[in-house]
Amino acid sequence: MKRKPHSRRKRTATKSVLRLPDLEHAKAAVLNSLTSLDAQRGYRHAIDEFVDWYCSEPRLALNRIVVLRYRSHLESRQLAPGTVNLLDHLQQREEHWAIVDLIGKGGHVRTVPVPDWVRTELDDWLAAAAIDRGKLFRRVNKVGRTWGDGMTVKAVWHIVKESARSIGMAKLAPHDLRRTCARLCHASGGELEQIQFLLGHVSVQTTERYLGCKQRIRSAVNDRIGIEPNP
Repeated sequence: MKRKPHSRRKRTATKSVLRLPDLEHAKAAVLNSLTSLDAQRGYRHAIDEFVDWYCSEPRLALNRIVVLRYRSHLESRQLAPGTVNLLDHLQQREEHWAIVDLIGKGGHVRTVPVPDWVRTELDDWLAAAAIDRGKLFRRVNKVGRTWGDGMTVKAVWHIVKESARSIGMAKLAPHDLRRTCARLCHASGGELEQIQFLLGHVSVQTTERYLGCKQRIRSAVNDRIGIEPNP
């Protein structure tokens, strides 16, 4: 007798399709892991945008293909590369706000820390201007409304000149603000190396010239370094 061939069982791969309760649970888990309220606000906005898109599409398994589809969706909105990557260049690094991947003079890429008080001012501006994506700063028309998708170099120069004139300074250029920031950091005890990172200088000698550093003999840096014999 001929044996009947055994029927082959088709193996069906299970797909991890996320439902709304799962998405809310994942969202809560991410937000609860963050200690900064600012970070929670930023991540909440990014997650909500993804959830809205995910729920509007055919329910698919959450995998690399879905992530790439969402990236294509963001790119189709003609957003800046930084916005596509993490919805903005303004990000949390080491529990501190920073502007990341900033391309400066000579094409050098650096990260600029943002003080908490500056972040507060930015929040006030973003709320007043109703900006939730794209570039942070926009032009403002005569009736006080934002327009366009950014600011020109000429506009920045004009703002600095007007602000300087209002405090009685006739000659002040935007680049002077960068030099002043460096000197204030140095005067408050900032390390030369960290100021170099902040400014994006390749050479520390350039930073020294920026600061106008001079060697101090009276209070030399090697006077008290922790290895002095007891009196």
